[in-house]
Amino acid sequence: MKIGTLFGVDINVSIILVVLVVLAVILGRGAEVAMIFFVFMAHETAHVLVAKALKMKVGEIELLPFGGAVRIENVFELNPINEIYIALAGPAANILLLLGSSALQNMGLIASRGNVIFTRVNLGLAGFNLLPALPLDGGRVLRAILAREIGLRKATKVAAYGGFILALFLIMTGLYAFYLRVYNPSFFVLAGFIAYSAVKENRTAPYTSIRGVTFKKDILSKEGLLYTRELIVLYDIPLKEVMKRFAPHRYHFIKVVDHSLRVWGYLDETEILNGMVDYGADFKVGRLL
Repeated sequence: MKIGTLFGVDINVSIILVVLVVLAVILGRGAEVAMIFFVFMAHETAHVLVAKALKMKVGEIELLPFGGAVRIENVFELNPINEIYIALAGPAANILLLLGSSALQNMGLIASRGNVIFTRVNLGLAGFNLLPALPLDGGRVLRAILAREIGLRKATKVAAYGGFILALFLIMTGLYAFYLRVYNPSFFVLAGFIAYSAVKENRTAPYTSIRGVTFKKDILSKEGLLYTRELIVLYDIPLKEVMKRFAPHRYHFIKVVDHSLRVWGYLDETEILNGMVDYGADFKVGRLL
């Protein structure tokens, strides 16, 4: 449900979140909900501002019961540095809010009672999002760091596994709380959300990798240069295995060799992509020569 715009970006709110807010207001917790909403919006706004500063096109901000998500229409994952900047902007905003509120409290301008909740929300949101698990900000930073060495697809899989582990930990925590007769279903809901998002990220990784090859032409036209990288591969491995090793913001040249390391020939990244389109992902790389 759209509730407005921010810097020209649509803000959409989950219906479930709307219901929870209404219930909180009815129960007399409206002030706390407003404070939490402000913290979440500051977190997501920081993502948007950094993305726009990097000339990325932002589609929308979506507010969910356990946080939010900023949809970047550009394939920003193809530039690991940009992804790191955008991901860290949210937790950095929470830390700045925390420092600012502490300064105001020391000056006697705000009461310490309300600042306790404000501090907990900012610390919790920043700390939780820095965990190295997709779809959290820390998971995006981990993927960006790994993508340069093992490729975007494999890096996404590693970070997504972190999401599955985190979801499992939340489920175990919820079960343990249930054993102690502390009934908190939010553990299970949050675990389900993280697991679903991790699966979604993992499934879209191959398509992002393929788009990345064509997107590099735009990078070259815009920046005027593109770093290269050479891979040495055996002639009998499938094209999809070569594709997995392609790193963002690098154009790859492939030296094809046999098991005696004798050179059969050379291919480039575009030829690998065209071979996948024409012959399929399991086509042997040596047959393209």
